[in-house]
Amino acid sequence: MYKGKTNVNATTIGQTSKIDSLILRLMDPYLDMGHCLFMDNYYNSFNLSKKLLDRQTHTTGTLRNNMKGNPKQITKKKIKKGEHVWKQKQSVYVSKWKEKRDVLCITTKFQPSMVLTKNRFGQEKVKPVEISKYNEYMSGIDRADQMVNYYSSPRKTLEWYKKVLFHLLDITIWNTFYLYKNIFKCYDMSFKEFRDLIIKIFLQISPTVTATDLFHLKNKKNRKQPNEAPDDKHYQEPIPVPENFKRSKCYNILK
Repeated sequence: MYKGKTNVNATTIGQTSKIDSLILRLMDPYLDMGHCLFMDNYYNSFNLSKKLLDRQTHTTGTLRNNMKGNPKQITKKKIKKGEHVWKQKQSVYVSKWKEKRDVLCITTKFQPSMVLTKNRFGQEKVKPVEISKYNEYMSGIDRADQMVNYYSSPRKTLEWYKKVLFHLLDITIWNTFYLYKNIFKCYDMSFKEFRDLIIKIFLQISPTVTATDLFHLKNKKNRKQPNEAPDDKHYQEPIPVPENFKRSKCYNILK
């Protein structure tokens, strides 16, 4: 999404990429205070880590393999499962660790080393300290992104704001599910079940109704007697198709 032109002090940021300038602008009130910033591989780079370190701000996170400034001795090195390699340049560490796949990481806060960690099931495992710390502080954000992508509403559109609107709606639903699950202790409910429940409530449909039941209800509605009370529920109705239309019928939810 285009972020627009910004009047940022060039002497503060210098010659940076758009992503770097965005991070530096957002972090401007918190620089020079000794904070540690955790980011995923969309934002991290050697140049950004060095610039933030010069402003007394540490960075830790995953790193894309093709980012400018990456040490080729690390990115191109073939390693076995469980192996951990790293290289330091100007107080910036770039490491690679292999579990199921290669994981590239960058940090200015932790010197790469293997530490004993526990997962949420209490199982002990040896991991690099930079990955352990990244998981500790980034797991919630990564989890949200992961779940939103599983059930994504946005579709291709010429109007970019529509995609943004539906993405924000997806995030809102995930946040609602997270709060609902933790407040009411409904740990057995899946995110998909929660989304389906919201849809049924908005359409004034019983939570126990299935998709097959809806089609039966629709047929029953069409066979109502003249004196029967009007139904206030929502059902699928075919959208009228133009003449010589070659595609299959589309359906729209109407009363």
